[in-house]
Amino acid sequence: MTSAQQIVDRFEQYAPRSLAVPGDPIGWQLGNPEAEVKKVLVTLDVRPEVVAEAVAGHFDFIFAHHPAMFVPAHNLDERVPQNHMYAELLRHNITVYGAHTNLDNARPGMNDWLADALGLTHVEPFIDAGELSGMGRIGELEAAMPLADLVELVKQRYQLPALRIVARDTTRLVQKVAILGGSGAKTFTDAQTAGADVLITGDITYHTGHDMLAADMPVIDAGHHIEQIMKTHVANLLTQWAAENEWAITVAYSQLNTDPFTFM
Repeated sequence: MTSAQQIVDRFEQYAPRSLAVPGDPIGWQLGNPEAEVKKVLVTLDVRPEVVAEAVAGHFDFIFAHHPAMFVPAHNLDERVPQNHMYAELLRHNITVYGAHTNLDNARPGMNDWLADALGLTHVEPFIDAGELSGMGRIGELEAAMPLADLVELVKQRYQLPALRIVARDTTRLVQKVAILGGSGAKTFTDAQTAGADVLITGDITYHTGHDMLAADMPVIDAGHHIEQIMKTHVANLLTQWAAENEWAITVAYSQLNTDPFTFM
């Protein structure tokens, strides 16, 4: 028998909880960590449609990047969609674990995979102080290119139909690229200090965009959903560890797109 706890113990050797940002609600979300696991589903988000996918596929363990319970439930009224989702997980004996900023900070981890997808070299963390120390990656493109060409490369490599750019001149040449998956808009000054020509991140707000323009720091808002890159990488890691430890489990990753935005 392989328990969910055994799988997570191995994962946390790779991405220790100590790597997480203070206060990040990583770890066990729902279910019994000692329960037997036969099928693992790796997902970016735990949403009702993902839970339905897990139920239909007879998965008993969901490994997620974004914790299912960012905000504590104040009641268990199932008329609330989020509460109904929790109840469905418990009804079907599905255990849920979330690896968030500890996976971001692991080496290799989320931001290394994002950097690799762009072909960056000489990759290293670009934030060296504060609670985000060690977060994000900075590296170099093989050759300098116009910002507009990098935008097209980002769309291609991350399979994006569209994205947003904060820049005064899309013809300026860029080569040193900083990247931080998720909501990294406030780190643009760290990227600039580290010598980046451009930052790639998500969730840029209106006023922060103005600050970026004022600082003359080009930023590509590729959206939060680019972090879906973790699904294949984590599934491959779990499959490798299953073979090494003779775990009688199968691992798959969610086939669903959980990006809440539709581009028209």
